Amino acid sequence: MMNSENHSSYDDEKFETAFQAVLQLKKKDYPSYIGGMKVASGIEFVVNSPIDSTISFGTFQEPEDGTTDRAVDVAMKAHSAWSGKTLQERTVFFEGLLEKIKAQRYRLAATVLLSSGMTRRESVAEVDRLIEVISAECAKSKNVRKGKTGVWGIITSYNSPLASPMCHAIAAMIAGNTAVVMPPRHCPVPVYMVYEMMESAGLPPGVMNIIVDRKDKAYEQLANDPRLEGIVISGSAEYLEEMIFLQVDDELKVLNELKGMNPIIVHRPGDVNTAALSILESAFSYSGQRLFSTSKLIVTAEDSNKLVNALLEKVKELKIGDPADTDVFAGPLMLETNAKKFVKTMEGLRGNILYGAKKVEGEFTRNGSFFTPAIITGLSEDNDLLYMDLGLPILFIKTVQNIDSALEELEETECGLAAGIISKDPRSIERFLSEADVMFKFVNESSTSLRPAVYARAEEFLK
Repeated sequence: MMNSENHSSYDDEKFETAFQAVLQLKKKDYPSYIGGMKVASGIEFVVNSPIDSTISFGTFQEPEDGTTDRAVDVAMKAHSAWSGKTLQERTVFFEGLLEKIKAQRYRLAATVLLSSGMTRRESVAEVDRLIEVISAECAKSKNVRKGKTGVWGIITSYNSPLASPMCHAIAAMIAGNTAVVMPPRHCPVPVYMVYEMMESAGLPPGVMNIIVDRKDKAYEQLANDPRLEGIVISGSAEYLEEMIFLQVDDELKVLNELKGMNPIIVHRPGDVNTAALSILESAFSYSGQRLFSTSKLIVTAEDSNKLVNALLEKVKELKIGDPADTDVFAGPLMLETNAKKFVKTMEGLRGNILYGAKKVEGEFTRNGSFFTPAIITGLSEDNDLLYMDLGLPILFIKTVQNIDSALEELEETECGLAAGIISKDPRSIERFLSEADVMFKFVNESSTSLRPAVYARAEEFLK
């Protein structure tokens, strides 16, 4: 079973100690941070854990009108001094931050788990991705070319609650930019924790500023601010997808890290049981909410029956429940609105459900949105669900005649960042690698091998 893997990448005892410590932390108020100052509006909202809605992190401040403009103003004023520092000086600061993050690895991971519903393994991987990016950028910073810098906006969602916002922000700051960061509004606490580490290490006021908006107004205002040098949009949410169509200045550099279906083609896979495990891990880790979660399977007719049978056998082994438990494969859906969307979608597909789509009942799961993942087949060719990602634990299976049809189907699909193939046929793999028009391609492995923060390199934040 996938959820009984060797935990060699982390220590369960240390994680448990940190987890219990985080549970005992006192609730507090989280204001906006602008120019190093705490900015409150008096309009408060509470952020709860998706694992258990009775667990609260404290209150956050809804930004008033003008808060976003002020944050950009402050970041612009801080830019001159920050960019005027030598690259070595900026690197030394983040090398010091790196050591603080390493020392707080488990505390940060426990916070990610409680904030997002990721499992232990996934939460530690979020922190390790942040460590990996900072380490890499500090190591190669002396080779970073000079370029135009300014203020960058970083807008992210819950698909990667720590690595994506902070890796991008830190890469931008190493390059000499200042930043206005809007962390995931439903799980912002991990970003606040890293900011507090930076502040205690002496980050100059205004170099990084934080705003959390439970509505969409501040995000749109930041994305449309003509004073920005660039903006990162990362995740899976309606307000992020809508930003693709915003009227922004032609000079604004936009880095999109939006989730798509990340489909997998299966053609002559060899061992169907191994293939099934890779597919289920790709589709349902973090309840299908990762940036690289697969929501579409394109399988050739000759392989369809055996593969589907293997999927149905293996999916029953997946344990959905408390992500803090070491034997749990996946936890809850992040949002109640997503749970309602999941239920409504499944109601319209009752005749197509091969497995799952049921509420997980139990004493622990009653205060969260826990569902068994769904496997769907037999949708008509013109059904939009076969082509557009929902960001939910749903795997849509499309059977096609041959590898030619599979590649055509791939071309019609909203792939997003990646696509994969599982095959023992060298020619099919070669065609996939040459014809698939996606940023990342994975072969005979799970999409969990791909990591968030795909643009988190200092050179991406220069003009």
